Amino acid sequence: MSAERVAHPSDHPQPTINHRPGRSYLMSSKLFCSIAALVALASTTACNSCGPDMAARGSASAAWSITALGQPVTCAHVGAASVSLLLHSRASGNDTVSAFGCADTEGTTSPLAAGAYDATLTLHAANGATLAAAPTQAAVTITAGQVTGLRPTAFAVSDRGKLVLSLATLSTSSNCKPRDQGGAGVTGFAIVFEHAAGGCAPVTLTRSRGTTTLGTYTINCSSPQVASCIERDETLTVDGIPSGPYGIGATALQGPAACWTGTDALFVPAGTSVVKPVQLAVLPTPGCGPM
Repeated sequence: MSAERVAHPSDHPQPTINHRPGRSYLMSSKLFCSIAALVALASTTACNSCGPDMAARGSASAAWSITALGQPVTCAHVGAASVSLLLHSRASGNDTVSAFGCADTEGTTSPLAAGAYDATLTLHAANGATLAAAPTQAAVTITAGQVTGLRPTAFAVSDRGKLVLSLATLSTSSNCKPRDQGGAGVTGFAIVFEHAAGGCAPVTLTRSRGTTTLGTYTINCSSPQVASCIERDETLTVDGIPSGPYGIGATALQGPAACWTGTDALFVPAGTSVVKPVQLAVLPTPGCGPM
């Protein structure tokens, strides 16, 4: 009888693992390259978000004053409300406009691309009308990272302005039509015009409808002239009066009775015109007011 042989592990073939030289190294290299690419992309994106233009930007500053008849005056005296600064880029052709309060007497723009600009300062009334424009400062170089100062500007303005008035009775369709036709039934008007600081402003107003002149009305504060009815589509105009604040009062009459009255404050700006509608409210006089 033969003895049984005990199997030995070496008798069974073992699985063979074939190692591919450099595989781990290649995987590590690819991973490293991917990470490096992501880092580079993030860095590029971050730099692009800042952009070279952010570093190549600067600002401009301006300072101004106002004269009338060669004498310094305030913004309020000439009815000036704001100053605009137009910067025309010689590189791109684009315009950048900044606005400042007139009373500030100076201002600085927001950052803009560095380069050469033509700079123009303009003085404006509260309604946007141009009171004066300074000569253009050509080829001003705005330096990156700095505030470039423009030459100080002295706006020369006229000390005279133009006033255009109109009169309207409230709750009616007409000043002069009879009351039973929706009008106020006014037969005459008396007007006073004074300086805000006191004292009559004895101007002569030109009365017109469109381009047709209808006559004149001369202010006499101590003894106001009574004119024929002034319809609401008429204007009363005076040109070349000193700029400044004024007060106006108008009374509408039916025969000898004062039936409507209105007062208002206004400012005549220098070098431009102001249109002022004056509204008249009915007085508690018997027989007055709309029907």
